[in-house]
Amino acid sequence: MPRHGLRQFAPFARVCTALAAACLTSVAIAQSAYPTRPIRVYVSFTSGGAADVSARVVGEKLAELLKQPLVIENRAGGGGIPALELLKNSPADGYTLGILSNSNATKPATIAKLPWDLERDFAYIAVTVDATMVLVGNPQKVPATNLTELTALLRSGSQKYFYGSCGIASTHHFAMEKYRFRTKAVATHVPYKGCAVATPEVLSGQIELAMVTLSNAVSHIKTGKLRAFGVTTSERSTAAPEVPTFRESGLAELKDYVQGSWYGFGAPAGTPKEIVNRLAAAIERVTAMPEVRNKLAQVGLETVFRGPQEMAAMMKAEVASFREITIAAGITAE
Repeated sequence: MPRHGLRQFAPFARVCTALAAACLTSVAIAQSAYPTRPIRVYVSFTSGGAADVSARVVGEKLAELLKQPLVIENRAGGGGIPALELLKNSPADGYTLGILSNSNATKPATIAKLPWDLERDFAYIAVTVDATMVLVGNPQKVPATNLTELTALLRSGSQKYFYGSCGIASTHHFAMEKYRFRTKAVATHVPYKGCAVATPEVLSGQIELAMVTLSNAVSHIKTGKLRAFGVTTSERSTAAPEVPTFRESGLAELKDYVQGSWYGFGAPAGTPKEIVNRLAAAIERVTAMPEVRNKLAQVGLETVFRGPQEMAAMMKAEVASFREITIAAGITAE
């Protein structure tokens, strides 16, 4: 190009550079000012469940730190698939978040075509709670008093038993099917739209058993209205220390049985890293607050903090693990 052409082009280039710099500066300023308006949080579970409770307890303190309201919206149904699709399609600006859990990781293992991809479509922020799962029964309907007796009863086939879970292909469904696969226990699955719905069903005797989050059942266990046969974690819960783990049943098939459940915050993919890190830092402060930890512990939820990278790695590992269980136990989305 002739030199005079370059000279003519130079002013235009400087204008473009200035405009680009201005755009980057405005984006940086917008991110540094974040948040400037309320933040919506989608919860793909029913009100009163572990995901909902943890979102509201953590969200209340998070709102105080961010100086903006966190509006919790329950979007239960469809195994959480529609709620995550809604989150995926939301603007990636930090003003729409969602509660993600390892229950989401069961879906790729049981459903061939999903409207989202856990690795591609979400930005992971932080895991906030580990939720203990517990197998409970109605004492009037189930004569067994411990997991060993219950297993023998279910193996015998002397009566048809139904167990409720917190949803098709939920973590709770997988936990029970993992137990059944290992012990050859027989019980028919009845899925509900959340643990807060399944728990009253076993209380009323509509079903004999249920695998639910401890937070939904602990008060009924304490009063004797529900009998707890075991928790699925490696150690007993401080919220119900009298309830043994599956490992403690004495059954050889369950000597290394563990199935965890966790919940945390996520956002649409493409959410600026600065915003993700700001939210993660604020959540870390919240999860360290004694009042938050105590409030969640009272309902059987253990407060934790695992940041963006660890949460993403956990979800990836959960998908692989659930795929293995699906093949071994023949679990389907029914």
